Amino acid sequence: MPAVNFLLLHPRELAADGTVTLRDRRATHLRQVLGVEVGQALRAGIVDGPRGSATVLAIDGEAVTVQVVTTAEAPPQKDVLLLAVPRPKVLLRLYAAAAALGFGQLVLFRSWRVEKSHLQSKAMDAAVQQEHLLAGLEQAGRTHLPRITFAPLFKPMVEDLLPTLGLPPHRFVAHPAAAVRTHELAPLGAGPYALAIGPDGGFLPYEVDRLVDQGFLPISCGPEPQRTEVAVAMLVGQLALLRERATVPR
Repeated sequence: MPAVNFLLLHPRELAADGTVTLRDRRATHLRQVLGVEVGQALRAGIVDGPRGSATVLAIDGEAVTVQVVTTAEAPPQKDVLLLAVPRPKVLLRLYAAAAALGFGQLVLFRSWRVEKSHLQSKAMDAAVQQEHLLAGLEQAGRTHLPRITFAPLFKPMVEDLLPTLGLPPHRFVAHPAAAVRTHELAPLGAGPYALAIGPDGGFLPYEVDRLVDQGFLPISCGPEPQRTEVAVAMLVGQLALLRERATVPR
C-alpha cells in the first residue's frame, strides 16, 4: 500500500472527544516512516467528510493516539469513470488512481473484449475495492470514496443503467479512430464529466455506437490504441487541461 501522506479516518473510529488510537498500517507508517513525535500535527480527514488536522497525543509501543480537528468541508467529486473491467492487477491500480484523480463514481462493466475470468477475481471484492480506493484518497488528500457500480452485461448497462445514473452533460468515450481529438474540444468549464474507457484493444464499433446513443462523444488522443492505465492517464490529463483553459483569460 502507498504511503500515508494524508491521515484518513472513518467516523466510527473517533471517540466523542475526537481522539483515536491507531494500531494498523497507518500507525506503523507514522512511527517507522514519518517518525512522528508527540505534539506533531498531520494533515487528516474523515472518510466522506471534512478535512483538517490530527495532533499526535501519544506513542505507545505499536500504537499512535491522535486528536482530530476538522476545519473545512471537502467538496464531493462528481466526475464519473466508466471502465471496462481490465486485468485484476491493473484494476487494483486503477481503483487508487480513480480515487486520487477525484472521480466520484466508478462504473465497471463487461464489454465484448473483457475476459470473463476478470469478473471472478479478488479485485471485484468490495473490501478489496475499498482498501485500494482509500489508498488513493490518502495519496491525494481527498476524503470522498467513489461509489462503485458493476454491470455484467454491456447492452443492459447502456440501455437500462446509464439513464438512471444522472450522468453529467459532458460525456466522452475513448476511441482511437474517433474523428475528434482531445485538443480540438471546447473548454469544459468547471462542470463534471463522464468518461468511458474500454479494455485493452478498445471498444467494438457497435459498443461505441451504443454509447453515442447515450450522448457520449468519441474522442481520441491519437490513432494508436493504448493500454487501459495509459488511456486513463492521458485522457484525464487532457480533460484537466481543457478545464484550466476555460479559466484562463484570453
